[in-house]
Amino acid sequence: MKTYLSKLTVLFLATLTPNFAHAHSMQMTAIDCLSGFIHPLQGLDHIVAMLAVGVWAMQLRGHALWLLPLTFISVMGLGGLLGITGLAVSSAELIILLSGLVLSVLAVKKVRFSLKINVLIVAFFAFFHGYAHGYELTDSANFLSYSLGFMIATALLHGMGMILSLLVQATLYVKNTVRL
Repeated sequence: MKTYLSKLTVLFLATLTPNFAHAHSMQMTAIDCLSGFIHPLQGLDHIVAMLAVGVWAMQLRGHALWLLPLTFISVMGLGGLLGITGLAVSSAELIILLSGLVLSVLAVKKVRFSLKINVLIVAFFAFFHGYAHGYELTDSANFLSYSLGFMIATALLHGMGMILSLLVQATLYVKNTVRL
């Protein structure tokens, strides 16, 4: 488990470097569903946060299993709507970077708050991810098509986080039950 935590820490630290955390350059010229789908996959900051939401949801189980990812995707869409208005939200990029750290720590440490608090945490970070996606769109972009693309990619990353959680649990189970 300590090795897993070390790898996750290194992955998060990589998101702090400009070469890796470049998905939200605010100069994107996305125009369709495909570019919306590809965009979140280009930034390690988004990937780490989305995988962490999936892992955390899987660990919390129950209603959190579907509610955390659904909340993230929904609020991210609302943030995108605000972003296309051009309204400036200060520190959006910093909060996006922090989302990877905070959500990863919550997942790795298996932190459990009430379901309402868990949902609020996810919603807070989702807003800023969505805002950045909307803010960087050009006037020629089709917001609905682009949004559908980044929402699908985000849902798939959540699912990958859930699968990652299952794989880690299975590996730990096998390691603890099979003694050579």
